[in-house]
Amino acid sequence: MILKIIVALHADGGVRRESFVVEESTTYEDIIGRLGVNPETVVVLQGGVPQSFDDSVSSEDEIVVLKIVSGG
Repeated sequence: MILKIIVALHADGGVRRESFVVEESTTYEDIIGRLGVNPETVVVLQGGVPQSFDDSVSSEDEIVVLKIVSGG
């Protein structure tokens, strides 16, 4: 099955939205790779629920990728 998804990348004080057409077997890690983002620096949410990177995208709900900022 083909899904049309919108990904909102929240990073560096802004939001970048991109749309993709993907196979249902596409993983969240695949999406992160398409964005050119290091998976160790982000959390992925869909429908407000955290997603495991190796899970497949399951719906056309917007995917939110949040860059994690740490300091000390």
